[in-house]
Amino acid sequence: MTKTIRELNRHYYISIVVLAVFFLIVIFRVIGFGTPVRVTMTAEMYAIGITLLLIPVALKLFAEKVKKIPKGTGKARTMKSYKDAWLLRMYIVNAVTAGNIFLYALSQSKNFIWLAVISFIVYMFCKPSCQELETVVGESEGVK
Repeated sequence: MTKTIRELNRHYYISIVVLAVFFLIVIFRVIGFGTPVRVTMTAEMYAIGITLLLIPVALKLFAEKVKKIPKGTGKARTMKSYKDAWLLRMYIVNAVTAGNIFLYALSQSKNFIWLAVISFIVYMFCKPSCQELETVVGESEGVK
């Protein structure tokens, strides 16, 4: 079980570090992305809507997938289901964060910076927990 949590923690921290480095590179303009592209208000509204929609969807999707693990499922299968659900949630949040950073790099619109910051805050709710995994495994095995 700790092996699974270590692997998920590795994904978690690598994701944050890679995206934070990308964020800092874009903010400090270490790499030039050319002339900023003018983004319409409609495009910004869609980006805001997609960000604010995908973040709760990712969190809820994880909870639903974990909740749907049938009782009596073996420990190995439960841990695999938990890991798959966790990775799906993580990569949805990664895609949203990277998308907002990339849109800022292209347009220099401050709205995308704030959406990226909001996306980074979401990572606090995604940290894998050994205690949570033990609870999920215990519930799926029928032990409380």
